Amino acid sequence: MRIKYCLTLLLLCVFHVSAQQKMNTPKLYLNITVDQLRSDFLYEFSDLYCDGGFKRLLSGGKVFPNAYYPFENIDRASAAAALASGTMPYVNGIVGERWLDRSSLRIVNCVEDHKHQGVYTNSPMSPARLKAITVTDEMKRATRGNSIICSIAPDEDAAVLAGGHAADHVLWKNNSTGYWCSSSYYGLYPQWAADKNKEIRGRSSKWVPLFPTEQYNNFGEEAPDAFSYSFNGLKEIRTYKTTACINDEVNEMAKAFLEGTLAGRDDIADCLSLTYYVGNYNGNSMEERPIEIQDMYARLDRNIAELLDYVDKLIGLDNVVVSVASTGYVIENSEDGAKYRLPSGKIYMDRIEGLLNVYLTAQFGKGDFVEGVYGSQLYLNRKTIENLKLDKLDVVSHTVEFLKSIEGVEDVFTIYRLGGMLSPEMQYVKNGYNPSSSGDVWLRLMPGWKVITDVASESNTIFRTPVMFPIIIYGCGTQPRVVDDMTPASILAAEVARMLHIRRPNDNSLRVF
Repeated sequence: MRIKYCLTLLLLCVFHVSAQQKMNTPKLYLNITVDQLRSDFLYEFSDLYCDGGFKRLLSGGKVFPNAYYPFENIDRASAAAALASGTMPYVNGIVGERWLDRSSLRIVNCVEDHKHQGVYTNSPMSPARLKAITVTDEMKRATRGNSIICSIAPDEDAAVLAGGHAADHVLWKNNSTGYWCSSSYYGLYPQWAADKNKEIRGRSSKWVPLFPTEQYNNFGEEAPDAFSYSFNGLKEIRTYKTTACINDEVNEMAKAFLEGTLAGRDDIADCLSLTYYVGNYNGNSMEERPIEIQDMYARLDRNIAELLDYVDKLIGLDNVVVSVASTGYVIENSEDGAKYRLPSGKIYMDRIEGLLNVYLTAQFGKGDFVEGVYGSQLYLNRKTIENLKLDKLDVVSHTVEFLKSIEGVEDVFTIYRLGGMLSPEMQYVKNGYNPSSSGDVWLRLMPGWKVITDVASESNTIFRTPVMFPIIIYGCGTQPRVVDDMTPASILAAEVARMLHIRRPNDNSLRVF
């Protein structure tokens, strides 16, 4: 009888706990993406952190320290789309921040959309080119449109893609005016943002080390040089976005949203997506500016601590799901390869375009065979191939043969190589390709080699080793746990959908750990 009584009590306790967990639907999803956050730096700089930021999340959350993107040529936009939808560029269509549009032969921004008008900007944007459904879209659908979805980021691609198709408010900082701007796609510009614009625009900002310089010794320097950067709010905005000051401003806008709306105040889950920055200052390498990157992490830690404390007082962290992830790449403009006699070099795509056109003309007759290049991709002129009544596969084969002979080219890929059963390596390549926006042929360079385009700011050095970054899920009963396995970034959408009690976005078929 005693055993039966104990079993009954145990079952009642289990049922009670299960019912509580089932009813514990979050009131707010706080989605944090940190541009260029790295796992190694996150842990290495921990002696600079306070207790309420990264330390709180890492000790109290479910942590995947070895997350990565299973596709090549990662940038801010392709990473943002992958995180939001749990899908790869082959599915979601966002292969990068920009690509060559075949119809106009113009380089287009991945979120530009001239069907709409810009608000506080001349550049209208929308998520029209994002082909996949996002977690926030599913939140809207699950709540019959009642969820409030807001996305705030320094740059338009991160803001728009994190917001998804159904966002209410999407804001990014105008590179020319300093205003936080938006698009008519999202309806009326919110009053809380207009009020904050008046306060922020033209305001001076200064970035100096948070601690005495001797505390920034994670790169082995005993007394690194201090720094001091000042901005008047109306000039050098692009440079300003690569400082810790931009994260302070993102926090201000986040608070303005929470104060100016009813987000998180009822039983319908809302979402606030924020994008911060911890990359290199103004394109400088870490070897040139070791103190800045450490201070950036230390200050972001305090930004997150301040925001979490604010949300806790306003809503209660027990009612909030917090996620932290990274764009999973690093912009590294160092020229140290040549300095230390490492294998390195430069490939000039405009020269390759000209030489390839000469080569194909010699093979097939006079014609303009290359329609354009962008990054490491080449777009063949399909009209020329059709007019000369050539077999496209034959032209592509000769193109590959020519490109493989160029020093610095490790491999050449085409759509013809990506069909059928693929090896893991080839699947990795295919994941980053999309038929509507990728070229006909694209190059994989040797590690350490740099692609030089006609847009200097888009030149980059090739690093084959993935940049490991953390994914952290915190709040609403999440049990602290560290999953050390290599984890694809698509796990974030699956985990968050489970905690929000909504279905995963379409094509996000990854299992939940």
